[in-house]
Amino acid sequence: MEELKKIFAEFLEEGISAESKARYGPAVSNYYKALSILCSHLIISKLRKTPKNHTEIFLFLKVSFPEVYVIVDAGFTLYTDSYSHIMTKEDCAKLKDAIHKIARHGGIEKEFEAYLKKI
Repeated sequence: MEELKKIFAEFLEEGISAESKARYGPAVSNYYKALSILCSHLIISKLRKTPKNHTEIFLFLKVSFPEVYVIVDAGFTLYTDSYSHIMTKEDCAKLKDAIHKIARHGGIEKEFEAYLKKI
């Protein structure tokens, strides 16, 4: 689990760095990856299951954490939009807000408190 926290921190830091340089596409991409890692951590810690890919993450969330699934689904749309559209600071804010909401809904906010303070 510590490894996931480290990976989460790396993606979050890269998102923050890219956003500070107004490189919103890479920021969105990295924030979404951090969000995905947060979801994996949630699934592992609460369900004792290890998702292998995005499909499994979505399935576990849809069944066991439907309120989190709705948040992640909206974030995934932003992430895929970043492939072909110019992203904005507002898009970054939406993903950062999603990260906070998922941590809260999943009851893992305390574990990630130091990282969440950065965004």
